[in-house]
Amino acid sequence: MAEVDSGPKFTGLAASFLTHPSAVRGTDGRFHIAYELLLTNAVQFAVDVKRVEVRDPKTHRVLLSLDGRALSSRMNSIAGATTGVTPPDTTLLSPSGSAVVWLDVRARRKADLPDVLQHRVVSSTRPPPGEESIRFSSRIGRVLLRAREPVELGPPVRGGIWTALEGCCDYDTHHRRGLLVVNGNEVVSQRFAIDWIMLDRRHRAWVGDPDRLSSYLSYGQPLIAAADGKVIIVRDGSPDQSPPDNPIPPSVPELPGNRVILRVGPGTYLLYAHMRPGSVQVHVGERVRRGQVLGRLGNSGNSATPHLHLQVQTTRNFLSDGLPFVFNRFRLLGHITERGVSDENIGLRPNGKLPFAPARRPGTRHRRMPLDLDVVRFPDAKSSTERPVRWR
Repeated sequence: MAEVDSGPKFTGLAASFLTHPSAVRGTDGRFHIAYELLLTNAVQFAVDVKRVEVRDPKTHRVLLSLDGRALSSRMNSIAGATTGVTPPDTTLLSPSGSAVVWLDVRARRKADLPDVLQHRVVSSTRPPPGEESIRFSSRIGRVLLRAREPVELGPPVRGGIWTALEGCCDYDTHHRRGLLVVNGNEVVSQRFAIDWIMLDRRHRAWVGDPDRLSSYLSYGQPLIAAADGKVIIVRDGSPDQSPPDNPIPPSVPELPGNRVILRVGPGTYLLYAHMRPGSVQVHVGERVRRGQVLGRLGNSGNSATPHLHLQVQTTRNFLSDGLPFVFNRFRLLGHITERGVSDENIGLRPNGKLPFAPARRPGTRHRRMPLDLDVVRFPDAKSSTERPVRWR
């Protein structure tokens, strides 16, 4: 039975969004809609959020329901999200307080994707002692699902075994939860970003002395254009950081270190960050072809150990909204089984070997996005040119 629209309602909570969400298919075979719901308390009492549901308003189907630990682990105050200091009660909104809910809505089939996402929030007030709490349910926050297909890329490196660290979509990584306030706007530029680290066949990221850059298999690897495009930004000359400890963070403009940014489509820019000093081989205004060498992987900028930070964004500014992307072809080998592995701690391990489990269904994947901790093998540069990139 269709629901009756009873007209405007006071909801107590206001809702907004930090992006225009779109779906991307991951290596798990599912479509992921990763986005953020921003809630603001508009009443005079503190409000405790009990449940957040994402619904398809057309079918009234619940696509995602979060409560208890599942909600508290995916909800932060704005201050907590931007500073990393999480309050003990993450679901409590003070009067005029705001919080972000990190969402990953999944669908098994493309036909199951909704046209619109609607949100139902169940909450209760925390009034002063002696007054009764009021529990209320609000349907708030309708947002269109963007129909645009994710950008399709070729390999960003010349073959080999690589692990995708800090990737999408539903874990507390500094990429996925990387909310920043830039020019007065909240942005999640690293929403779909991946830190790529090369492994050998024994799944080691480094061999020898972790204090030496040359011990890391990633260091010095050629970085290649993953799509045809135009060079928009080039930065070179920043020194490599000394592994394995976290460096003192540089100024905001220098966080990516040596970098190349390509314009690969309308409103679509591709960032390669942390390149080796003196290795950049392209210049601003140059048009590059897929497979062309851009430079070499290094450890410049805000990087503890060598890795390629790769992301797709909406503008030339590396702090703009992050977009989903897929690779046209790669082979899924398995997964790193330990959460929290990153460039910040990989060199602090007793050895360079990462715990690995083979995929239940290893094999070639087409037009998929690697997910957090996936281990993949990219085709070499020669074979990667066999399939043209298709923009849709």
